[in-house]
Amino acid sequence: MKMNDIVKESMEITPQQRQIAALGQILMAQAPGIKDDGLSNIMATVGNELSSFGTPFGASNIKDLERKTGATQEVIRKLMDYAEKIQQSKSNLTKDHEDGGLDDTNDTDDDFNAPDDEELARQADAAARAKRK
Repeated sequence: MKMNDIVKESMEITPQQRQIAALGQILMAQAPGIKDDGLSNIMATVGNELSSFGTPFGASNIKDLERKTGATQEVIRKLMDYAEKIQQSKSNLTKDHEDGGLDDTNDTDDDFNAPDDEELARQADAAARAKRK
């Protein structure tokens, strides 16, 4: 086995670990915008530990997270729920943007739902011809 194979194998993470790390990154990104310094600090701390969850020096379970962050399981779970809601909201916005914008009420090609100028001109011409007869 080559050294490159060993390093690559040791760096592989599971989809669950990747999801937990993503939640940690969201918490760290949100922390500076929180006005309460205590909450902001715990969000950043928990987010940092979640980002390295499952790595050799990171936490490997909820008890490790409690020990490393000083937060209770309940607080950690609430912060993770908060991060999941933000993640879901962002994915919904991304999906909506890909589907054609944020306005889902009228997803047709004709946003004004009215005939264009050429169609109106054709209708007027037809009406004028009908009156001449």
